[in-house]
Amino acid sequence: MLAIFIEFFVYLKKMEARNIYKGKREKYYCVELFDISLKRNNRLSEILGDEPPVKLYHSPLGPTQKIHHAKFWKDKTSAQSWQPKSQYFSKLIEFTAEEFIDLIPDPDSTSPQNLQYVNSWFETNLNFKNDQIEYNLKWKEFRKKYKAIDAYIKVKDPDKWLPCNDCGLIPLVWEFNNGRSTACGCGENEYRHHSIQAESIMSYVTRNNGSALDYNSDELRINWNTWVKKQVNLFELKKSEYDNIW
Repeated sequence: MLAIFIEFFVYLKKMEARNIYKGKREKYYCVELFDISLKRNNRLSEILGDEPPVKLYHSPLGPTQKIHHAKFWKDKTSAQSWQPKSQYFSKLIEFTAEEFIDLIPDPDSTSPQNLQYVNSWFETNLNFKNDQIEYNLKWKEFRKKYKAIDAYIKVKDPDKWLPCNDCGLIPLVWEFNNGRSTACGCGENEYRHHSIQAESIMSYVTRNNGSALDYNSDELRINWNTWVKKQVNLFELKKSEYDNIW
């Protein structure tokens, strides 16, 4: 009975870690609206330098010039699928989570001007902002479990990555032209830690005469999951087959 309880407790801890890892999306999207008249007037204002251009944004309650009243999506595909009314053209705008937080002001209940927030989309965005701030604090604390420098970031599809057998963490990854590697909670510190690697894009191109054809962008995930399931390091095996890859 005790063994079952311990196993269930471990399972709950892993699920909690996965939920914190997945957390909030890292991007927010809104839609800027414009018609021919607005585009022309903004162009004239830009040429004459007399007034700043007018920005118009989509809100479920109607177009608004206040970006903190606009509708924000957390999913890019959903934002792209929205279509404006016939008189408007649209432009998708992307913000990081930190930029989104800065866009949404904190309400001042003592100021009469904030009566405009009643029946607006501002309250929804304010809730998004507060949730994001709360999550950022939670993730900042959870991030301390990892032995990794700041260059390591979350994977885009955590459900496809297995947690480490030893520390129970889904890895962070660092992918750049000359390297692809993972980091979890195993190791001495952020510079000396357990890491699974995959061949970099520059290594692949170099040994294939400048071609990136058939380059496997998913190789790091495959290598990591293979290590978790079988304790086999595929990159080390690959290095034994090819000279000077990295």
